[in-house]
Amino acid sequence: GSSGSSGMAANLSRNGPALQEAYVRVVTEKSPTDWALFTYEGNSNDIRVAGTGEGGLEEMVEELNSGKVMYAFCRVKDPNSGLPKFVLINWTGEGVNDVRKGACASHVSTMASFLKGAHVTINARAEEDVEPECIMEKVASGPSSG
Repeated sequence: GSSGSSGMAANLSRNGPALQEAYVRVVTEKSPTDWALFTYEGNSNDIRVAGTGEGGLEEMVEELNSGKVMYAFCRVKDPNSGLPKFVLINWTGEGVNDVRKGACASHVSTMASFLKGAHVTINARAEEDVEPECIMEKVASGPSSG
């Protein structure tokens, strides 16, 4: 069911194949790619791939831009079980204006349903929100209940 007024919605279809490929590469356990970063094309609502890499959380968080809204998806190893877990970061840079923040806030659920399988979701604004150690603590403790 399409509601017709999709002017405000995040558009995943324009770059659909590229987005899907980046996601699949992260969730494929044997793939060396363990993170993918998504952002917008200019001031549009079209989501594009901002980058992928093989250096884990440390490498990924360095790509986060304080002037942009970005969505980061990363495969990490659970410190307890050694099994792969997935982290989704909804990044809203401190330099993003309020109008843009408001518009993009409604896209979070769209991105979450596209980047499915995340065990831990982090809403981040600043570098201290995405410290790899802090993220791994959340991964180890599992989804917070309540």
